[in-house]
Amino acid sequence: MVPAAPDHPTALLDPASPAMGQRLVEAWRTGALIMPLGADSSPVHLPGLHRSVLPASLSGTARVSLAGVGERFAAWRVTPQENAPLIVRIPHVPPDELHQDLSQEIAALTLIPTGVGPAPIAVHDDPVTSPIGHAYVVASDVPGTAAAPEAWSDQGLAAHARVLARLHGVPAPGRGPVVLGADPWAAVPRGVPSLLNEVEEEVAAWRGAHGPVIEEHGLEPFLEAALARVAAVEGEIAGLDGFVLSHGDLCATNILWEHASVVRYIDFEWAQGDDPARDLAIIGGAVHGGPWYVPLVEEQITTFVDTYVQARGENGELPASVADTASLRDRMRAWTAYERTAMLVHVASRASTRASHRRVLPILRGTLARELGLPD
Repeated sequence: MVPAAPDHPTALLDPASPAMGQRLVEAWRTGALIMPLGADSSPVHLPGLHRSVLPASLSGTARVSLAGVGERFAAWRVTPQENAPLIVRIPHVPPDELHQDLSQEIAALTLIPTGVGPAPIAVHDDPVTSPIGHAYVVASDVPGTAAAPEAWSDQGLAAHARVLARLHGVPAPGRGPVVLGADPWAAVPRGVPSLLNEVEEEVAAWRGAHGPVIEEHGLEPFLEAALARVAAVEGEIAGLDGFVLSHGDLCATNILWEHASVVRYIDFEWAQGDDPARDLAIIGGAVHGGPWYVPLVEEQITTFVDTYVQARGENGELPASVADTASLRDRMRAWTAYERTAMLVHVASRASTRASHRRVLPILRGTLARELGLPD
């Protein structure tokens, strides 16, 4: 166990437990949850962040409630007595299971256009000095609720396309993380970008971590088919002229609706510079299952992409990687193969312990098999 700092709560609480709620109440009461920006003792340093996004008071009485528990994070809503609610997101998995550092998620939030998602408030990525015993990020609350996949309408899909075009109005120099500091893209690798290298590494990791599950469920053909799909567009990825700030996980559960036409995004844990086709592909299509993916027919996907392209064009000159919709769709299919195969392995690995994943598994497997031309 890592030694605790003086007066630090040593018990490692379940991030979704009532006891964690009480710890958040106490951390807010004492002013420890969010230190004032610029304070010498503050773990928070967000260059360019305007103080107007901070609560008027950083201590006192607050109510807390568990807003939700996802695959990797528990989200708590903290409602101070005299301020708007905040969302505190706490990982409930080991740090090596997170896609990237928490500071990179909060850095991405400093770049998103107003109204697209939450405002960044704080990040504390050292559990040893954390007032709640875990690393965490704090952002403004986003009003709205996620819609079930079957509740999505063509109007809603068009609204999503237009907001996504706004997010993608933030350019990136390539595929890579956002970081805090004067140059948010300083950590993006230079040189020719590759998606295939990433997928090859991920597939090797899946085989190492979930080999028995992959064998039990006969998933090896899916891995090979996903690699082939990505290899087919590797040249297009290498020659892209229009990387953007990508959310990276825009499934239905991360899209909130305040009403039928107002949409905002949450949970930017996968955000980075990337191919815009990534975000376009994740919402759904022919490959679906569970609460994450919206079933869409070909005509709906075409309209969705056309609405997105038109909205991008209204906000500036279109890069060729977006204007060439045939290439865009090819890359979307490759991203679908990669992302849904990753989800298939994940769902299969949890199916023995979670009834919800057992129900989703045959649907996701069947729709992905048809997309990849594999026997169901």
